[in-house]
Amino acid sequence: MHKLLKIFFSAFLGVFLLSTHINAESLVAGRDYIVLKHPLNVPQKSIVEIFNVGCPHCAKMSELLPKLFATIPQKAVFLPYHIITGSPFSAQASEVLAVAVSIDEERNLISKDIESYFRRASNAYFDAFFKQHKKFKNKEAFITFGLDAMEISQTKFETQLHRKEVQEKLKAWEDSIAQTGIQSVPSFIINGKYLIVLESVKDAEDFIYKVNYLLEI
Repeated sequence: MHKLLKIFFSAFLGVFLLSTHINAESLVAGRDYIVLKHPLNVPQKSIVEIFNVGCPHCAKMSELLPKLFATIPQKAVFLPYHIITGSPFSAQASEVLAVAVSIDEERNLISKDIESYFRRASNAYFDAFFKQHKKFKNKEAFITFGLDAMEISQTKFETQLHRKEVQEKLKAWEDSIAQTGIQSVPSFIINGKYLIVLESVKDAEDFIYKVNYLLEI
């Protein structure tokens, strides 16, 4: 994953020259991206991030995403897919974040908005794991931490969690692993069918360029 880390380091150094990208050329399937055999059922002009809050690379990427969001077309949508891994409290994180996204949808908020319930919860978990190095006693404490970040009650959480739409979202997130064949996180899928090969990404600028390029094909 050392090549992937170059993205994050470049982002922190302020590399953001999309308008004058020196490699403004066509991307190559198989080198820059993979065309999925089984596309995700998502809208055109969409960015799916498959991630986990216990992943340090995902935490670093979350700090780059605002720069990406500043460049993508306004109609492009960001769809976070949290998956269960071996990291602590993965299943509970999926539940909290699925509820967060569902509340955002009800309130016409978008997941790329810094004020969205999704961003509030996911950023809180990233900070807890990788900045505060917080140790959660149990799954109840972990869930409560996320709910406090969103300022919603346990009752609201449980009500939302049992809604059909939220359960379908959780299943779609988990099914995405087998459907896309991803082997690591974070992974980015554009328009439901183009999986960016992160190992080919040179830096933050190159990543942002490739996302915007693929959104247009």
